[in-house]
Amino acid sequence: MFAIMNRLRTLPALALLLLAGIAAADDAHGTFQFGKAKFQIVNAMAWQREGKDPKNPVTVVAAADFKIQQQAVITALDPVNALIAQIVKAERGNFVIITLAPAGRCAIFAFLDTGKQIDLGDSFSAKTTTSTPSHITGDCSTAKPEKTLFGDPYEFHLAYDLPVTPKQKPNALAAGGGEPGQAFAALITAIRANDWDHSYLHLREDEVPKTAPKPSEKKQFFEGLALNYPKTVIVTGGQITGDEAQLQIEGAKYDGGKIKGDILMKRAGGNWRVADMSLYGAD
Repeated sequence: MFAIMNRLRTLPALALLLLAGIAAADDAHGTFQFGKAKFQIVNAMAWQREGKDPKNPVTVVAAADFKIQQQAVITALDPVNALIAQIVKAERGNFVIITLAPAGRCAIFAFLDTGKQIDLGDSFSAKTTTSTPSHITGDCSTAKPEKTLFGDPYEFHLAYDLPVTPKQKPNALAAGGGEPGQAFAALITAIRANDWDHSYLHLREDEVPKTAPKPSEKKQFFEGLALNYPKTVIVTGGQITGDEAQLQIEGAKYDGGKIKGDILMKRAGGNWRVADMSLYGAD
């Protein structure tokens, strides 16, 4: 997960209630409830990801109170981040992720449009009646009403009957990172040179002001950017799928300290732009 997850994460102080419902074909039903918070499931999808044993992939079900843009999820490097991005764009929405664990168990993770996330663990009972690479039918539920460690009550039951959508596998990026790697390296060079014409093409969208900074404002603008970006960078590799790429980088901060990190790049309007970034010290 990238930094967006870290910025939004809160302690698991929420809970859910997915009330029982019989799923129609290619569908899922239920509601999510915690205290006064409640939403109705209106759309769902399923995919598989690699598990601890590559020969036994793990099935994942996403159930939401909005129409999921499934293509964006399937082609994303991180499906959960793709779902969050849909909520951020619409400024509303909630979803639950059900991961089918071994031995008839399921894990529950939920995201609310308030920015709160809930990880309730993988100890819940799962009843699976159909499980193939192309279809999943079953339900995941609590045996009785539960409470979090903070005393928050929750209860859920989700029934699903869904096709398993093939997940697009990413391709490996060599050292340099191809086009997205070149774009990130060009951004670092532009920030160091106070070069607006090249930097605004690759900056994160929320970092780009509506109008270009005046000549008298450029120094302060780029000094602020420099605090959040490496001073020097080498793209050591990564992976790409569709219009998303995850870069692995190493370099140095402006104070000289060594860093490594993961950079999420997205292509929009013909340009590769930073979507998220997670940097950490490597001294």
